[in-house]
Amino acid sequence: MLGSLLRCLVAVVARMPVATFSWLGAGLGWWAGSVLRVRRREVEDAMRAAGIDSPRHRARAMYRSLGRSALEFVALSTPQASRILSRVHVDDRSRRSLADALALGRGIVVAGTHTGNWDLAACAMASTVELLVVTKRLAIRPLDRFWQAARAKHGVLLCDKAGALTQARRVLARGGAVVLMIDQVPEGAKRALAVDFLGRSALTDRAPAVLAASAGAPLVLVAGWREPNDDQRLSVLGTWHPPTRGARTWVDSITREATHRLGVFVREHPSDWLWLHRRWKRLDSGARETMLFRPCATHSPLPGGRSRAV
Repeated sequence: MLGSLLRCLVAVVARMPVATFSWLGAGLGWWAGSVLRVRRREVEDAMRAAGIDSPRHRARAMYRSLGRSALEFVALSTPQASRILSRVHVDDRSRRSLADALALGRGIVVAGTHTGNWDLAACAMASTVELLVVTKRLAIRPLDRFWQAARAKHGVLLCDKAGALTQARRVLARGGAVVLMIDQVPEGAKRALAVDFLGRSALTDRAPAVLAASAGAPLVLVAGWREPNDDQRLSVLGTWHPPTRGARTWVDSITREATHRLGVFVREHPSDWLWLHRRWKRLDSGARETMLFRPCATHSPLPGGRSRAV
């Protein structure tokens, strides 16, 4: 049933002018955020905790952006995909940073973020470099199949956590890019690091930095935002090169630094981050670490050696 509805939705979106996505998507977001009020209270409370001004206004803008992103994603399965992807832009400085990191020949590990239309950004990036995304599966299978197939159609390689390390190393060895999300709670306590994020302690995934350190590949933090005309802008917030020694110290330090930089970005673009997801949840009681209850560590300086941020 759901699969048939998704196919009908694709057929409808295929006939819609791209210019209508903005107001139709905004309407969809308004319905989700203001009528159904999907986690609306939690979103506004999180914004207040982060010191975001006008949380009600910012929340409305976030839901509108998510509605637009949903229509754009559906359009990736239609002949309008090329027009949608042409609206993704990378600033010159960030383009040079990515090119310099890739030129080293060890591939790059991308610390992905739930900013802008992140799926659209991945599809656009896959047109220029081999791209593997380590992804979670959606509980609703027809929706998961649609989500995975739409990204795969545009060259995005996908894998879940089972066997991800082997596949990731192969892609990096070929000079490609591997994306792991850095702004969601990891599934296991061993990968979790408690970091201050937007005013509260959040469990942050060490996996991007761990993979970069083990492969000797640069770690690149990328974020995106939506322009008023609905163009997508991508920017590299930092590039770090792992040291030959002291990997554990480097991993924790860079995970904190990357999270800090993302927090600065979110405060600058508060309606372009996914406040909707449960970013500050705790792990299941059986997997909690005592560090979850410690005060957040301050942001330590970057280690010496080959590590640097640009």
